[in-house]
Amino acid sequence: MVRFFVILNEIIMRIVIIIMWYSPFGIMSLIVGKIMAINDLAKTAEQLGLYMLTVVAGLAIHACVTLPFLYFAVTHKNPFSFFKGMLQAWVTALGTASSAATLPVTFRCLEENNGIDKRVTRFVLPVGATVNMDGTALYEAVAAIFIAQMNGIDLTAGQVISVR
Repeated sequence: MVRFFVILNEIIMRIVIIIMWYSPFGIMSLIVGKIMAINDLAKTAEQLGLYMLTVVAGLAIHACVTLPFLYFAVTHKNPFSFFKGMLQAWVTALGTASSAATLPVTFRCLEENNGIDKRVTRFVLPVGATVNMDGTALYEAVAAIFIAQMNGIDLTAGQVISVR
């Protein structure tokens, strides 16, 4: 019985490797097909630019207004001195685009620069890196509205609110 599952695992792994090898060609074909189906490339590029601007503006508002306000409301301390201590972690996160890869630097920034207790950082950071996806949530909500607009679907105010 064990031998059966070992062989089945090998077969599935080989199938996955074959699919992974050819998937870039399939993805490229899908993208080229969609690009060829665009009637007005300039208008689509403009809409895509507005989409990107909306996402970046939303993330900037979140990072520069919402998060500092929440920090101040909870701690009654200057959020920008705290953020200054986190600068190296932010640069690392920007370069790696990975919460998990940034964890060691974030541990050091919080513990050494901001004086947070190790017991707190060792518990909160791994959970936060996994659960805290507010930027992704903003991106997905804007993407859903953008896709609806690209397909000519008019959304009511209630539908827009339900997307978030």
